[in-house]
Amino acid sequence: MKYTDFIHMSVPGDGSCFFHSIAHILLFEKDITVNFKKRNTKARFLRRQCVNWLKNNLDYTIPQIGSTIRDEIEEEIRHCARNGCNNYSTVNEYLNYMKKSQSYAGQIEIYAMSYYLGRSIRVYMKNKGKFQSAALGYMIGLEADPMDDIHIYHNIGDNVEENQHHFEPLVPKIKEKKNKKKKKKTNRKKTNRKKTNRKKTTRRKKIKKTRRMNKTRRRN
Repeated sequence: MKYTDFIHMSVPGDGSCFFHSIAHILLFEKDITVNFKKRNTKARFLRRQCVNWLKNNLDYTIPQIGSTIRDEIEEEIRHCARNGCNNYSTVNEYLNYMKKSQSYAGQIEIYAMSYYLGRSIRVYMKNKGKFQSAALGYMIGLEADPMDDIHIYHNIGDNVEENQHHFEPLVPKIKEKKNKKKKKKTNRKKTNRKKTNRKKTTRRKKIKKTRRMNKTRRRN
């Protein structure tokens, strides 16, 4: 898909950009007008679910690479040690670190979110004005599905330093069109329901009025 096939949106660069991006896309799919307060709440919820999934699936073997979640975390710990990182030295320390709101997510968390949501997460980078697949992401199925896959942009190709890496949400324009149609249909249904309810209320009032009149006549 081309860059012009997507709507490229922004999220805060506060360490939770990956979870903000996922939350933004999930909320956008329900309503194209995303409430930022809801997005922040959803992002915190997704982070908790992500860490819980990792904790409960440490011995799960990822089919495409043949290593377990524990193996991947231990490799990240070794990478951290080689680069003078003191954030974690054990698997439990890594999980506790990832609970913090400012802890940056990476490929391990992409595995977790992909399995938790049951959806492929496709990560793109920009190269000479074009989109290409980044060395991140995870495909649940064999074939791409623009309506179901979660698409995210990563600035890994923008010549930024490691501490400036950032995820942002992407929504295929074809999905936006479909969501707008859904919203129109929903609004029509709501309008029709209101009209039906008004008619029912009017009928009830007429029936009550007729009953009162009949009672008055009987008394007279």
